[in-house]
Amino acid sequence: MTSSRRRALALVLLLSLGTVSTELPALAQSASELETARALNKEGKELRAAGKLREALVKFKAAHELGRTPVTGIELARTQVLLVQLVEAREVCLGIARVPVAADETERSVAARREAEALAEELRPRIPSVLVRLSGVPLGKTPIVLIDRVVVHAAAAGEPQKVNPGRHEVAAKIEQGAEESVIIDVKEAETKEVELALKPLAAPPSGSSSDASPPPRPPPSPQSGDHAPVEPKKNKLAVAGFTVAGAGLVLGSMTGLLAMSKKSNLDALCKGTQCPPEAYDDLEAAKTWGTFSTIAFGVGAVGAVLGIYALVTQKSATQERGENPTSTQAASRPARATANVWIGPGSVGVHGSF
Repeated sequence: MTSSRRRALALVLLLSLGTVSTELPALAQSASELETARALNKEGKELRAAGKLREALVKFKAAHELGRTPVTGIELARTQVLLVQLVEAREVCLGIARVPVAADETERSVAARREAEALAEELRPRIPSVLVRLSGVPLGKTPIVLIDRVVVHAAAAGEPQKVNPGRHEVAAKIEQGAEESVIIDVKEAETKEVELALKPLAAPPSGSSSDASPPPRPPPSPQSGDHAPVEPKKNKLAVAGFTVAGAGLVLGSMTGLLAMSKKSNLDALCKGTQCPPEAYDDLEAAKTWGTFSTIAFGVGAVGAVLGIYALVTQKSATQERGENPTSTQAASRPARATANVWIGPGSVGVHGSF
């Protein structure tokens, strides 16, 4: 391994390992967020009582997003059931079971947990399914199945898909083929089978303009003389790669130091995973700076790899062509872009001329 390749490998390893740990205590809801969630929950109940279910659903979704409590969750699930959104309601109920039990949890929260568990079991057999069966699929082709314009994962395309009761659009298509679709109505607890026959696009008629071969390209004009100079091209990819690598290293180091500074403040304020209200700002800042640092180092690593790849491939291509211009020809050529990676004690960087 040459010295340039050793330096390149060291740079890639340094950038890959230069991330900052962002394992921080979970951020609890603030008093302001919880109070806002209570107000939204109350507004949602009033709208639901007035029969304005969709307006109430918006309020309950916002309340549960802020509060994340069993009480806000069960109110959201109840409203989704009234709107026949059984799939979403069951998912919310299952999510309530994953909400950590607070040390001072109220009786309302305990009752909401029990109701959510019972409602999830009640909804499970009520949710209908759609089973799509396809014919006419060419050998070696993977069809695409869509329900309500949402692509079904290929691994489960042949399995019953859970949907809400009501009207749905089922469609399927293959590469270079027409899309086939159908509108169906599904009832609660029903498994409806849908058959779709796929048809490939008709081949163009023979003798059409699409069959005509493109005219052959004229041969390149010969260079005058036996040693006509070949104009070198500046390796813009290498320049861009090492520029991004340098910027990512600098930005990642700065944001990493900020994240570690905030983390040290939290170690003095927090006990385990519990933090007082005055530590919330430091928690937010530490997570943000840590995320920025990780992204910056990742971008820098990608830039370094691109720059190294560009330099190595350019040198290899030059050697394979056997380029050996004379001193007069070399003097008449424009300056070639160069970039070198250097690593010293406690520092790393890139320098070059463009």
